[in-house]
Amino acid sequence: MRLNLGCGPHTTDGWVNIDRSPNVLIDRIPCVKSLLFRMKFLSKAHMESWSRDIVRLDVTKGLPYADCSVEAIYSSHMLEHLFFEEAQCLLRECHRVLARSGVLRLALPNTEQLARDLLSGVSREGRDPGMEFNEGLYAHPFQRPTRRELIVSMLGGNIHRWQPTPSLVEHLLRRAGFSDIRHCAFRQGSLPDLESIEFRAESLFVEAFNPLDR
Repeated sequence: MRLNLGCGPHTTDGWVNIDRSPNVLIDRIPCVKSLLFRMKFLSKAHMESWSRDIVRLDVTKGLPYADCSVEAIYSSHMLEHLFFEEAQCLLRECHRVLARSGVLRLALPNTEQLARDLLSGVSREGRDPGMEFNEGLYAHPFQRPTRRELIVSMLGGNIHRWQPTPSLVEHLLRRAGFSDIRHCAFRQGSLPDLESIEFRAESLFVEAFNPLDR
């Protein structure tokens, strides 16, 4: 068994694709989805189709799988949308269900790189580096949101509740029980199906393994 946690609208064959977004349910009722779009509670980005194969599951309540029953786990840009302690608990669950010699791979935003760019004065098209840094954090809206915008943001889940850095992610993994932790490059590593499951090249990539003698 292979788990893709926080898969979004894109699924990968051979994996259990899991997401808790309300869009999973809304997409299955086309008339309601169209009505919400006309009322501007949904944006064009929300109108993308979500596969019927997606399992809607709140992973903060645990993973409904037996100990050592999962070969591989992948999660891309999902952990930072959980509260920090929820992310820690989920990683403990990943350690529990992962088989001996199994692999967990995380793709996350790299706040350390954002900080380097800020200190180096890096920006696009002459923009203020501080503005670039704040936008890259996705920590808060720049303007007080309207009621409609609050509803739209609930459907999108775009706010980061903590900021990943390489050392902090490694700390979380060690606290979860992992001891073999490796930093990787885009689509390079031990996780199977990287070419078909990984899409965000700008990420921080980390793999963690369960030892054979667990």
